[in-house]
Amino acid sequence: METNRKVEFESQVLPLNNQNITSEAPKLLPCSSIVSVSDPGSNQGTTFTTGIGKERSHDKWHYLFLHNKELKRYIEIFTGKKSVMIKTPSGSKEERHFCFKVFSYTTADHKRRFEQCPYNKEEYQHRRTSAHAVREAFTTGSTQILNALTDEKEITGDGYLFVCAPLEDLNLILVNMLPRQYLVTDYNTHRAAVIPQRQMEEFIYLYESMPYNIELMDRPLEDYLQKKQRIRITGGVFRGKEGCIMRLHRNTRLVFAFGNMTVAVSYLHAFPFEKID
Repeated sequence: METNRKVEFESQVLPLNNQNITSEAPKLLPCSSIVSVSDPGSNQGTTFTTGIGKERSHDKWHYLFLHNKELKRYIEIFTGKKSVMIKTPSGSKEERHFCFKVFSYTTADHKRRFEQCPYNKEEYQHRRTSAHAVREAFTTGSTQILNALTDEKEITGDGYLFVCAPLEDLNLILVNMLPRQYLVTDYNTHRAAVIPQRQMEEFIYLYESMPYNIELMDRPLEDYLQKKQRIRITGGVFRGKEGCIMRLHRNTRLVFAFGNMTVAVSYLHAFPFEKID
């Protein structure tokens, strides 16, 4: 597999190179790329599949694109393993620890899962355990359970660091760190891009349970919707999710939005759905 295409961000992030998983170049899209496309299955109401109830302001997820060393460094900081020297209004400095929910994604890690996935009972059980951990983490709100899915020592390549934290705390950390890093910003509002709690839960659940059945597409969702059959998932963790059916690599896929991403999922027959006129 060759990974030679590039994505250019129109926001305050470093250039994104070699973010392809297959020769057809699936990749993670910047938040601004599909702001015109709604995602009804992730935004309707205030209750979620895990039963966590009403989403609070500090449950919003933000994210950064970081090179490998910085990615590992910020994971340690955001999970409380390392402290940050904060400059106080008086001019003095104080050492502080922060502990937020985090999740990392790099194309290198996804590609490794995709290529080295053994189709055996042990792998199936491992994926079931990971999926159960994701549900438990979001149901209970456990930072510890969710962060256990991310091991900075095993991360390879450059990629994204998703973090669930108050925006003011994130800005406080970033302004006191060198070199200065920036959150990905929304192209229309020029503010820090936000991923709702449920959308993040769906993405992590999908990535942990069946990484070999997903692709992150290189174009916004509206490019795939023209003259395609639209459907709505009627059961399971993706209940209410809307998207379209299309053929990719000789396989029928469900293509839909994950807030700031366009995702294609294989094995459509695993999800009950209904057609949308």
